[in-house]
Amino acid sequence: MNHPHIARVFVGGRTGNGLPYLVMEFVQGTSLDKLVGRVPASKITNLMKQLVSAAKELENLDLVHRDIKPANIVVSEDFEHLTLLDLGIIFQIQDEIQDRISGDEFVATVRYSPPEFIWRKESSDKDAWRAITFYQIGATLHDMIMGFPIFTDYDKPRATLYDSIKAITPEIKSTEVDGWLIQLTRACLLKDWRQRLQFVNWESFSEPVSVADIHIQEKRIRLHQIRKEESRRAVEKLAILLPKVNREQELWSLNNTLILEIRKYLNNSQIFSKFIVEEHFNANRAHLTDFKFDKDSSKGFESNIIISINLVVDPMLCEATKMTVSATLDGKVVHQSSWTEMFTVESAFEVCQRSLLNIVDSVLLI
Repeated sequence: MNHPHIARVFVGGRTGNGLPYLVMEFVQGTSLDKLVGRVPASKITNLMKQLVSAAKELENLDLVHRDIKPANIVVSEDFEHLTLLDLGIIFQIQDEIQDRISGDEFVATVRYSPPEFIWRKESSDKDAWRAITFYQIGATLHDMIMGFPIFTDYDKPRATLYDSIKAITPEIKSTEVDGWLIQLTRACLLKDWRQRLQFVNWESFSEPVSVADIHIQEKRIRLHQIRKEESRRAVEKLAILLPKVNREQELWSLNNTLILEIRKYLNNSQIFSKFIVEEHFNANRAHLTDFKFDKDSSKGFESNIIISINLVVDPMLCEATKMTVSATLDGKVVHQSSWTEMFTVESAFEVCQRSLLNIVDSVLLI
């Protein structure tokens, strides 16, 4: 009988030094990194279970993949089958106590690896490998649930990505994915590997027997407290780096956070076609972002639409921000609106969300 959520690892025998060797087979499908944003919410749990099955089978062989990420995963066209590939940096867990559980050189992918692995602060405890595996599974789950790579918009320049992995607590939310899976993903991405193992074990990747269980509720509350504390520490570190925030820095922060929220909204919405983002910085007091939407006749996007959001410091009232939302259809301006307010991220996002919907609503009638 075929089990849709069970992944198999084929062991071809043992090498001369006793290491197991794995048999590779041709796998049809598309790498998961090319499918991010397109994975049906109803398929995520089944795909996650297959990924966990493969990782657990490797651990049963005293092996660790070390580089679990969407680019090393192939998913079938119907989103029913998942295969974990690229065993190029696979590692055999040693029984002997080591100073570190891996070598001096970092060999995996920074974006999908936990802080202790990147900064070579792993424990010699054998369970530490499992904690790294759980984090990488959680980072992959993040991409499937959120529809974009983890730490998007917190990754440029390169040094910013390293800072984000240390300090930023990734947001995971969805109205289409079960709450237990959201909580599990959050637990997998805890910064402290020891705390990670307090919340996650192999059995955690099965649906909870009862969401009303008192222990599950206690864990959910404690996980929320830890994530809040991680965020609080990140804010404190940022305050040290930026002890005095001027108007230009405030505008920069508003723009970055606003654009991130808009990208999340567009990625999670079923209304809009695929898009790319282009940012233009005319000066420290002006930020222009273009959202360029693909043609998609199934959603009424018959032409190329560009929606632009421009934030500038108001020349008459320095404390206020002037925001302009405009749209062009095949190069012709079809919408333009402006507001001058003391914007917060929330109020600016509400204005932009309403404008985006109004623009698409009017475009569909053209």
